Amino acid sequence: MSSEQSSLFADVDTATPQSSETLADINTELLARVQALPQFTGRILVFGEGQPQASVAVIGESPGVPDLDSGRPFMGPAGDMLTRILSAIGLTRAGCYLTNTVKMISTGDELTPDVLSVFTPYLHRELAIVRPKVVIAFGNTPTRALLNTKKGITSVRGEFHDYRGMKLMPTFNPAYLLRDPTKKREVWEDMKQVRDLLATFKD
Repeated sequence: MSSEQSSLFADVDTATPQSSETLADINTELLARVQALPQFTGRILVFGEGQPQASVAVIGESPGVPDLDSGRPFMGPAGDMLTRILSAIGLTRAGCYLTNTVKMISTGDELTPDVLSVFTPYLHRELAIVRPKVVIAFGNTPTRALLNTKKGITSVRGEFHDYRGMKLMPTFNPAYLLRDPTKKREVWEDMKQVRDLLATFKD
């Protein structure tokens, strides 16, 4: 590994011990922190859903309007696309842990380093509780947050990366596929790798 690579992954290759926290603990803490920050006044959070110790964690960028209406992540057309992606490799929403990097509806312009600095530490703690075997990072925001990289999704998708003892597969997010269906083939190639890796855990 080059010195540049070593620096890039210095804080993400080490396995994180099983957390003694609960998801409810960190959700309560995050909500209190956000409510105390003036720039987030009136913002509603949508937390993750699913069982701790799920084999697969699905991480998106931020909730959409359908998520806010339901209080659940990955709803609406993008959620339907996600369901189809998971189904194609034998997974269900109910069998995964689903969450977003930023827990409030955010436009791309709002995903500033300051906003990410509030939410990203909680995402790391979330994953330390769930401890999935595989993390699927849909899009630039979760990929950059978890791998501590500035590289775009196009350059890092297509192969597994080590994230604190877990395997992370970056790929295009479902909402992007609705805008550019030509990327579905690349996502399918990525998901086949996830399917094949999960199959090895069952042996």
